[in-house]
Amino acid sequence: MSHDYVGVARYNMSLTLRSSLEGMVRQDEYQADHVSNVCVAYWVLGICALLQKADVEAFAGLLCKAGQARLHLLALAETLPLPPERLPGSDNIGFSDALAVGDLVTARSIARLSTRRHLEGVEYEEDFLFSQFLRQLLGYPRAPDALHRVLARWEEVLEGGADPRREACQSLLEKDADGFRAAFEALLRERKREFSEYGRRLDFDAEVGATTGKIYMDGLALLRVAELEALPPLPALEQVPPLARVPLGTPLPAADAWRVA
Repeated sequence: MSHDYVGVARYNMSLTLRSSLEGMVRQDEYQADHVSNVCVAYWVLGICALLQKADVEAFAGLLCKAGQARLHLLALAETLPLPPERLPGSDNIGFSDALAVGDLVTARSIARLSTRRHLEGVEYEEDFLFSQFLRQLLGYPRAPDALHRVLARWEEVLEGGADPRREACQSLLEKDADGFRAAFEALLRERKREFSEYGRRLDFDAEVGATTGKIYMDGLALLRVAELEALPPLPALEQVPPLARVPLGTPLPAADAWRVA
């Protein structure tokens, strides 16, 4: 018997979104939780719109709202006593969404407010360094020395191992189109392998596998940065299909649109 896990995810996330937006209106002590849930709901709903209906406009609009909600959450963190582990630097939800759909203003604002400190015991340092590199790369004016320091630390952390994300980032900094393509394709193969293993685990979530497991948001963010660096576009690839590559300059919702579903 087949199951429409994308439809189930869409239904569940629609309920989460409505409930969390209503919770925000109450101005209770769970404001940060409500906003965080809103961010995740928009992220998943955007992917559902693309997978179910090939609706690029809805995909772009919902991911833009995910970015707006993330930015608001970071602003809240400056006034609420949120523990650092609530907003680790490796968490790209909202940031990669905004970057992927071309909302560079929101993506840069998120980058500016995000922590620059690795939380040992909470996140893998290589994940943190990947996020840190992308955020610094968007910075203006650019600081090449800081970017090289991130890559150097990343190499130390790997202790001789490989990470296609680092190779992709190195190629971006060097504007090496062939190197970026090879690293990016290796990254997609690695992610496919990881999700194949995840699918065999007892804690496998079929809704995750059917939605966020199908569209690689960090990959789309990397492709956007490659575009900004004037590297040639890559061909159609699994996990980053052509429909998900929103053209830069696509009309997006107003800055506070995320407050209304």
